Amino acid sequence: MINNVILVGRLGNDPELKYTPSGTAVTNFRLAVNRPPRRDAPDSEEQTDWLDIVAWGMVAENCAQYLDKGALVGIEGRVQSRSWETQDGQRRSAVEINARSVQFLESKIEAERRRSGQEQPVASRSTAGDDDFGPGAEGEDIFGDE
Repeated sequence: MINNVILVGRLGNDPELKYTPSGTAVTNFRLAVNRPPRRDAPDSEEQTDWLDIVAWGMVAENCAQYLDKGALVGIEGRVQSRSWETQDGQRRSAVEINARSVQFLESKIEAERRRSGQEQPVASRSTAGDDDFGPGAEGEDIFGDE
């Protein structure tokens, strides 16, 4: 059996870092993932799915330290479901994504632009005026994050 999920989306909230009684880091956040319109209904709109993400250990600590609401990330993990009983005796259940790895998909510069409300669409970004994607000049930040 296979239980593997790969997602790309944006955080819907700042990650919440907590520690278990044994000292293991755990971080929770919501991820917005777009679902394209249905093929049989071309006039339908793109839908957004909101998924609960949980990360453990160093992955959790890195998410809490470096990510914030709106950050673009790639997540590889598995789907898990769990159920529990509340203190007042009600049964609850949840389906969430247990993240094995989280890839940060925006540069520092892109994150700063997003936070300041100056995010530019990818198509309108300049590549320093030339289409040669070869090596940059010595000391030049070819990725644009410094």
